[in-house]
Amino acid sequence: MKIKKIVAALLALAVLVGTVFTGCSNESDASSDERDSKKEEKKSKKEEKTSNDLISDYTPEINTIDVGTGVFTFEKVEGDAVVIVGYSSRADKNVEVDIPFMINDYPVVGIADNVFYNMSSVVEVNIPYTVTEIGKLAFANCTELESVTLPEGLISIGMGAFRGCEKLKTVNLGESLVSIGDFAFESCPALNSMVLPETLESIGNYAFAYDVSLDAFAAPAGLKTIGNLAFYECSGLKSIKLSDNIERIGEYAFVLQSASMKNIIDTTSYAPDSYAAKYVAAMPETIETIETIETIE
Repeated sequence: MKIKKIVAALLALAVLVGTVFTGCSNESDASSDERDSKKEEKKSKKEEKTSNDLISDYTPEINTIDVGTGVFTFEKVEGDAVVIVGYSSRADKNVEVDIPFMINDYPVVGIADNVFYNMSSVVEVNIPYTVTEIGKLAFANCTELESVTLPEGLISIGMGAFRGCEKLKTVNLGESLVSIGDFAFESCPALNSMVLPETLESIGNYAFAYDVSLDAFAAPAGLKTIGNLAFYECSGLKSIKLSDNIERIGEYAFVLQSASMKNIIDTTSYAPDSYAAKYVAAMPETIETIETIETIE
């Protein structure tokens, strides 16, 4: 009897031990699965971080410089130089902008597209002699801008750079300017005078269109092309002088809405057999229809 009880006790103990080991085995398997899951998560995060690092490697570095009255954003370009790509003023009106000629020992050679676009607080801008290029719409719609001094080293003025500057009266152009882009000074109704340098070779389409206060235009000796509708609706023009060196004048370059400006062009300012002479001779007295383009792409 005692032997039977001992055997029964041993069997019960064996069953109990087996159950305990089975439970431990299940817990061990669960723990192993959890560890594997965490490893996969860490691996995934590591791969994601590596991917983000690669993306950031191709993101251009943004640099800023505080000049007291505001903060310029700039980017380094080829040739150990920098270009202004943004500006934030501390004032909300009567802002006079003096663009620095050097930043971190690098010359400022350009003003990028749209930098001062729609900044109605800007009233005056001084651009340093190091700048050679002004980008598209750089100062467009600066409706309070009255005066701009452009540097001697400036080579090109981009498309629509000063478009819609309603109060802009005077622009001093440098002696190195080669091209004035399309729409560059379009819709500047207060602009009344501008002396173009002898280095200027091209005036773009609509460059001075709707500048109703402009009273005179004299083509510099180096000018070769005048774009379509370049002086369209410049109703204040009283004198136009062309030159023998002009090679192309675009359609409706000197017209009002319904009439040409043929009668105010000085015919003694160019040779009778020049391109300018032939162009003026072919100009109609009246204009029936004109297709205009008002958008900048």
